[in-house]
Amino acid sequence: MTYHDVAAIRSVLAIPGFILVAVLSARRFKSKPSPKPTALQLTAAASAGLWCYYFGALANFYALTLIQANVERALLFSYPAMVVFFSAITARAIPSKSTMLALATTSLGVLLVTGAADAPLSSEQWQGVFWVLFCSITIACYFMANGALTRSMSSATFTLTAMTAAGTAFFIHHGLVMGWLNIELPGSSLLIMLGLVVFATVLPLFCVAEGIRRIGASRGALLSTVGPPATAFMAYVIYDEQLSVLQLLGTILVVLSVALLEWRSAYQKAKT
Repeated sequence: MTYHDVAAIRSVLAIPGFILVAVLSARRFKSKPSPKPTALQLTAAASAGLWCYYFGALANFYALTLIQANVERALLFSYPAMVVFFSAITARAIPSKSTMLALATTSLGVLLVTGAADAPLSSEQWQGVFWVLFCSITIACYFMANGALTRSMSSATFTLTAMTAAGTAFFIHHGLVMGWLNIELPGSSLLIMLGLVVFATVLPLFCVAEGIRRIGASRGALLSTVGPPATAFMAYVIYDEQLSVLQLLGTILVVLSVALLEWRSAYQKAKT
């Protein structure tokens, strides 16, 4: 099974999960119904899903055939900087000093955790760098669209619309290019795939959408930088992989930066 198969199967199998969570969310909050989204808003949400989780995902998977995974992780997490930059342009305001400091320190922490600074790049790998940065731009655009559209539509509706569009695109693409009948999925792999769909796709994306709705795209993007340190820590606990001193330093740097940013935000709210 290739990474094309994994990406397509995950996206298609996730659609029923998104529908289920959206229905449960609507029932839970039926006393506070969200405004009915317009056709333009639904189109924008679907476009965000296609842009990020179809085109962006394909670009990222292709980049992984050209560059090392640790370099890809560090480059991919350049999207918080892009979100802050795009937010500053749309708001016509300079980001706060605390946001810029958190952005700089978390970026350094991600670089240390992934060890990307130790990996020299060949001329072919620079092409991979381009595709990862393209994927980062799509993620930044998705965060921005999420923050804008969930002000007038529920996070569940936004996520369902976006990911159904991406899953449908993957279904058509894989059927035309690879062929669904050529996939061999053993029973053990199916269980792993279902876990990937539920716990690494459906639930996280709904949580991200709701989080961005509540705290905004910039803070949401910065908070997401805890991903690489969390991955490194789980690899240490589950697979007994060794962490270097620089990786530990990077983990501490990211966690402290995010914690201080949230503490400052809570302190400012308490003052007002």
